Amino acid sequence: MSTAIVVYQSTPMFGKSTLPDGNILGTFKQNKLVTKLNQSLEKRNSHWIAVLDDSIADIDVIAQEADAIICVPGLQKQFELKDYPKEKVFYFDSLSYHDLALDKVIDFLESIQQ
Repeated sequence: MSTAIVVYQSTPMFGKSTLPDGNILGTFKQNKLVTKLNQSLEKRNSHWIAVLDDSIADIDVIAQEADAIICVPGLQKQFELKDYPKEKVFYFDSLSYHDLALDKVIDFLESIQQ
């Protein structure tokens, strides 16, 4: 089973609270995203499973577990990847995230060779 971690917070910065605050858009849709994505992946008999990031966007922790990273809108410049392979990172656009349109992210995950 391959793991895709859904990151919904920006990388902590000096002077910024590190307490979880939902996500960058403030819509708290990340739990619905993970549930619906896993249901869709299961229907396709995929070898992927999506899990919600519990490290508060700590790439050092995420990189140890993630075969891919899925980011909610707004994190393109606010989530530090360090040396994590950029070709294994998917960024949702606002409309797809809001509508929970999952075709692009599923196609992305299925394109990653394990």
